[in-house]
Amino acid sequence: MTVKTHITFKDFLNFNIKNSFPRIIIFSLIILAIFGLNFSNAEYNTKEIFKSASVWFVAVFVFIIIRSYFRLKNAFHSNKKIQEEIIYTFTDEKVQTKGETFDSDFTWNTVHRVKETKDWFLIYQSKTTMNMVPKKYFSPSEIIELRNIIEKNNVKAKLRND
Repeated sequence: MTVKTHITFKDFLNFNIKNSFPRIIIFSLIILAIFGLNFSNAEYNTKEIFKSASVWFVAVFVFIIIRSYFRLKNAFHSNKKIQEEIIYTFTDEKVQTKGETFDSDFTWNTVHRVKETKDWFLIYQSKTTMNMVPKKYFSPSEIIELRNIIEKNNVKAKLRND
C-alpha cells in the first residue's frame, strides 16, 4: 500500500497543540498554586488573592501559548524534510519513506511502537523519534489494511477501533 502525504504548518501546529494542551494547563495551574501560596502568606484578603492569581494565571497561560507557537514555527521551518511531500509504502515486511531529498526504509521489527490517534499514525523509531503520518491521506480501507499489517507484525501498538 502506498500513501502520498504532506504535512503543513497548520497540521503540525494542531498536532502539537492537541498533544501539549494538558501539560500547558497543568503547568499554568502549578504556577497559579505557587502564586496563591505566596499571596496567602502575605497579608492580603481572599478577594485580592483570587484577583491577583487569576491575572497571573491568564498572563502565564498566554505567555506559554505564544512561546509555544513561535517554538513550533521555528521547529517546523528548520526541518525541511517534514515539509516535503513524503510517499510511504507499507508492506508486510517494511515501511519505505521517500521524500524529495531522502529515501529510507525500515523493517517492522525495528519499530519501537505505533500510536494511532484520530488524525495520525505515529510510527516511533525510538522513544523520541517518530514518523508522523496524517490519516487524511488514507482511505478507510487503507487505514484498516495498515492496522492489520501492524498487528500481523506484532508491533507494540495502540490502535483505534473505529
